[in-house]
Amino acid sequence: MNYENLIVTLTDADTTEGYADMLRQAGFVHILVAQADETVRQTLVRTLAEGYEYIVTVSEKDGFSPSDVARVADAVTADGEALYAGARAHKEKKSLPAVIFGFLSGVDANDIETSLYGMSAATCLKMTQMKGKEGCFLMNVPLEARANDLQVTEVMTDAQTHTQPGWNILTKTFKLYFVFIKFSISAMIAYIVDIGTFLLFEHVFMALASEFKILAATVLSRILCSIATYILNRGAVFKSHAKSAGAIVRFIILSVGQLLLSWLLVWGIGSLLGGSDLANTGVKVVVDLLIFIASFPLQRDWVFKKTEGILN
Repeated sequence: MNYENLIVTLTDADTTEGYADMLRQAGFVHILVAQADETVRQTLVRTLAEGYEYIVTVSEKDGFSPSDVARVADAVTADGEALYAGARAHKEKKSLPAVIFGFLSGVDANDIETSLYGMSAATCLKMTQMKGKEGCFLMNVPLEARANDLQVTEVMTDAQTHTQPGWNILTKTFKLYFVFIKFSISAMIAYIVDIGTFLLFEHVFMALASEFKILAATVLSRILCSIATYILNRGAVFKSHAKSAGAIVRFIILSVGQLLLSWLLVWGIGSLLGGSDLANTGVKVVVDLLIFIASFPLQRDWVFKKTEGILN
């Protein structure tokens, strides 16, 4: 493989000359090593100034061999439209922090803390412009790619990691929670719309019998609440580029499914607990909270996503 248009950036300033030599022997003719006290962002800015079309980042400390680097390099030079992440194998199942990380980020990665990435110069430029703590720059790379609607593809390597990510991965970066926080705020606004319009329509239809007044107010307030939710989640939360017609259909399907699931679970579990108003209300609070949490990845990865998946 010809790597004339690709540069390998060694993000660890403590990289040994022996490791750089092995990469050169593997065919990588352009190598840039991070300087002392230089952040990863600064190193990548310096890398971009070299003018190469493709960039691969790697740290010697992560145990990636030249053949591992070559796998990622081959992938990105074949298709520079995606971000490629080199993944180290691990014999154990994912840790709970890794599962939570995947839920919040939408990045179902085998190796969250990898330093091996392959990207085009255009993608690298976007990475250098992202906001976030310098100490977790590489961890933010796939999150930023996802926010920019770039596909992230894992490339399995021969390297192994003997430690599963700990709880510290959930405290390193605020970017991990940003979308979920916006999703929650959107739900709160939609709830206010629901309650506010319900009270309004109760007044509008006050001449009707009580059961019809409540039915009309409930249906109309729910419709307006759903419209508000759709607009907020599409534009402000997920910043979706999905086709409007398809997104609307998927949103309606999800909304109806949530409504039916909530009704069936509250009715079923509430009946087992005696069927009192207090029991039903308590069950509904728990059920609706769980449905709300489950709807987050469904809206992010299905309703408002124009691509079929993020990690292949």
